[in-house]
Amino acid sequence: MNKKYIVYSVETSKNGEEFYRIENDARQVVPYSSSLFEIVSDKVNSDWILWNKPNNSWALFPKQFAYLSFWEDYYNDELEALKKFNMVKEQLLQEELEEKEVREIIEMENEDNIRFVLNFLFKSKDNRFIDQVIQYVKSNLEKNYGADNNTLLAFKYLNLFNQNEVEYFFLYYLTNVEFGDDQLTAIVNEYFSKK
Repeated sequence: MNKKYIVYSVETSKNGEEFYRIENDARQVVPYSSSLFEIVSDKVNSDWILWNKPNNSWALFPKQFAYLSFWEDYYNDELEALKKFNMVKEQLLQEELEEKEVREIIEMENEDNIRFVLNFLFKSKDNRFIDQVIQYVKSNLEKNYGADNNTLLAFKYLNLFNQNEVEYFFLYYLTNVEFGDDQLTAIVNEYFSKK
């Protein structure tokens, strides 16, 4: 209740019942009856297609999913299907999430979703979330997580911006020896070499 979910496909069964395939709270992508949800955004990406299935049902989903075995391949952890799903997920997060929702994802402890958000922030060079990313990575460093993938990505994202908050954070990183990590330090050194 009172949670938003991104729909990865809208599907019907042979008898016309409609389903939304969403990522649930256990991070499983599963079809649920559309009657369980209230639509809060009816935006459909331009690369989505309506696909008529052989069993007289249909699906509305990203064109990348438009082959018979896509969901079977996805559930069987086939690399190509997983790559396509992750690419679409990143795109949908970028297009659908409001600024408040992006901030909430960064502040939560769902590392998979944080990775997706950091990826699209890095690619789009969106500087609205510098403070949240600094808080996130500072917390990771203080918990002694070191240079995991998300921390590295966060440093790379921050490295894009010549702003006081970033400089102060990188100085904080350099002055706290216990945070030291070769990969992170290389990113910070690159940042200061550009100044």
